[in-house]
Amino acid sequence: MKTKLLYLIGGLLLISSIGYSQDYVFKILTNSKGDNTFKTTSTDWSPLKTGTKLNSGDEIKTSVDCYVVLLSSNGKLLELKEAKDYKVDELKSQVGGEEDGVISKYADFVMSKMTADSKEENRKKYASITGATQRGFSQIKFFMASSANIYNTEAIVRWKAQDEATAYEVSLLDWFGEPLMVAETSDSFYQIDFMDVKLKDMEMVIVNVSVKGEEETSSGDYAIQRVNAEDSKEYSVELETLKSSLDDSSPISNLILAEFYEQNDLLLDALTSYEHAVQSSPDVAYFKDAYTEFLMRNGYNDSIE
Repeated sequence: MKTKLLYLIGGLLLISSIGYSQDYVFKILTNSKGDNTFKTTSTDWSPLKTGTKLNSGDEIKTSVDCYVVLLSSNGKLLELKEAKDYKVDELKSQVGGEEDGVISKYADFVMSKMTADSKEENRKKYASITGATQRGFSQIKFFMASSANIYNTEAIVRWKAQDEATAYEVSLLDWFGEPLMVAETSDSFYQIDFMDVKLKDMEMVIVNVSVKGEEETSSGDYAIQRVNAEDSKEYSVELETLKSSLDDSSPISNLILAEFYEQNDLLLDALTSYEHAVQSSPDVAYFKDAYTEFLMRNGYNDSIE
């Protein structure tokens, strides 16, 4: 909680700078893939970095297969995906003038955690932490707490891939240990759909994963509790506002949603959003890096395959 409070304070300071100084037109939220550069009215071309501020008169030059996301001073997102020379003033005209503070709020949290200094600090701070869910040598390590809340109607659960395992059996159980569903997958993750007829009336579901044919190599039981309307009312309005402001077809939207969920201790929703970002853009290293930082912050000290 102390760490999250520090991030919250840092994010609020960043937000206050947007609201009062607005000393930039764009900031670089994501700079992944390619040799992307910028120049100002007083400097020559320099490498783009997360957090770089761009002002009127500046230019950006992106390379082939680039992926750059700009955050405007009024809280709008703009993705650059092709090799091109851009003028900041022309890009500004594409985002309009309407303020969108809720995106800025969580985009700034993302940005603050993905600078080189923040990533290095995260590694030093959490490198020695062993994931709390790893309970034994033969156990499958799950990337979630033994009990987790879920706000949305789908959840992706992920576990550490086991050497030489070709298939896993995923069992979904009710509170009394009675089977609801059993599925098989060759992946080290599985998507649970709570709108499925077998699950939609369940307030809690127990998930257990084992290597097929080796039941002793198991994750043990993990409980997923559905969040009810009363428990979610303190953040549900802001969440729906955030969702309505984001482009749900853009992978960067999933990172911003993941940040919202993490700030509200909905870690399984956050993990699911990271999964969607990575799966929709597997060639963009930034999303895997952000996912790894999330896992480290929450004590799993691991990265996805």
